[in-house]
Amino acid sequence: MKSKYYSVAGLTLKVDSEEEIGNSKMYGEFCLPPQKEDLTVTVDTSSPLPPKNGEILFTAHGRECFIKNGITKLFSSYYTPSGRIDYSCRVVDGEEIKLFVNYPEGLWDSMLFNALNIPELTAQKGIFLCHSSFVIHKGEAMIFTAGKGSGKSTQAALWNTHRGAEIINGDRSFLKFENGRLYAYGTPYCGSSQIAVNKSAPVKAVILLKKGAHNHINTVSGIEAFAGITAQLSFEKYQNDKASAFAAEVCETAPVYLLECVPDISAVNLLEETLWQI
Repeated sequence: MKSKYYSVAGLTLKVDSEEEIGNSKMYGEFCLPPQKEDLTVTVDTSSPLPPKNGEILFTAHGRECFIKNGITKLFSSYYTPSGRIDYSCRVVDGEEIKLFVNYPEGLWDSMLFNALNIPELTAQKGIFLCHSSFVIHKGEAMIFTAGKGSGKSTQAALWNTHRGAEIINGDRSFLKFENGRLYAYGTPYCGSSQIAVNKSAPVKAVILLKKGAHNHINTVSGIEAFAGITAQLSFEKYQNDKASAFAAEVCETAPVYLLECVPDISAVNLLEETLWQI
């Protein structure tokens, strides 16, 4: 049995498999030396996928999840010209996680993370993947979040160019609370930005972005902040209550701003003055 270890939002994930797990681009920094694990997954590539039975918990993005007697089975599939083919089944029974894989091209990091549906597993522990650009400046994290095409990567790049801020991820970050404070963690999920650094930092502010003809910033709270944050979290429908509670806690404990901005240094100046009162 071979073991591979991964860093996931401050947790250590151990994956045991009889087959070698290939390396995926952007995952190398998130691979760890052997150490005490928080989650263990056993991969089985020799047995057939278990049968589908029980109540449907959710279906989304090529996945079907069933629950029966407290045991969940998550089937993941890929598409071919002749139809959809299931290639994996993740079985969760209490703390035990087993992953059955039937994939002709073997195992590799990104495929395993997809088959395991890591954002769903972490959401169960109160850790949420957020659609955002994550930069560290003066030891603290700024989380730029909004829908696609809102300028998240642009603002992150401006902070890197003009203030030397480190871009940790241009597309996704994990958010979790530690000792009552919100922290951001890098992830291997990085989209087209191709920036994925395994670092974490306490969150200075969550910035909801909006493109505009001029720069304007104001604090937001209540339903505006809650809706803006919730819309960018990754979770399944049955986890609505957990996601809502998490977003509410973010609104209560972390500064949330709405930044309407143009894509140049003037937006950096305004946000820096607001956050660090320069």
